[in-house]
Amino acid sequence: MDSNQKEDRVLIKHGVAEFACALAFMIAGGLLIWDSYHRGAGWGSAGPKSGYFPFRIGIIMCIAAAVVMFNATRSRAINSSSFVTRGEIKPVLQVLAPILGFVVVAQFLGMYIAALALIAGFMKVLGKYSWLKSLGVGLAVTAVVFWLFEIQFMVPLIKGPLEAAFGY
Repeated sequence: MDSNQKEDRVLIKHGVAEFACALAFMIAGGLLIWDSYHRGAGWGSAGPKSGYFPFRIGIIMCIAAAVVMFNATRSRAINSSSFVTRGEIKPVLQVLAPILGFVVVAQFLGMYIAALALIAGFMKVLGKYSWLKSLGVGLAVTAVVFWLFEIQFMVPLIKGPLEAAFGY
């Protein structure tokens, strides 16, 4: 199998993707229904309780998801067509993996260090810039964001040990 055949190999079919997405949507709707019910999904003496409208939105979400799941299992055209190939998923993962890493790193090292690493990493790996330019732009953007949020707007973002060492 040559490299073009590997790149064109179907990883996920349309029907599977639609069913999985509808299932996730149904789970979200079910969680919304459950949470709204416990908050009070009925009508109180002063009007609707806090879960009244979210409860109904959850029901609508579950019904819509059930319709999509039904259609995804019935349509042959949808089930046989390609949703994503190996070649198409590669650039998506090149962006998704670092962003997920950013979320994890931000919890331990803070938002600013994670942003610096994300920006510099994207510039170096995807943009093919030198380390000097990548780190320079990453530091500049991070410094401007820090100045804007922490000093000007006084909106604290997630901080790590480096910010604590500087007294923030």
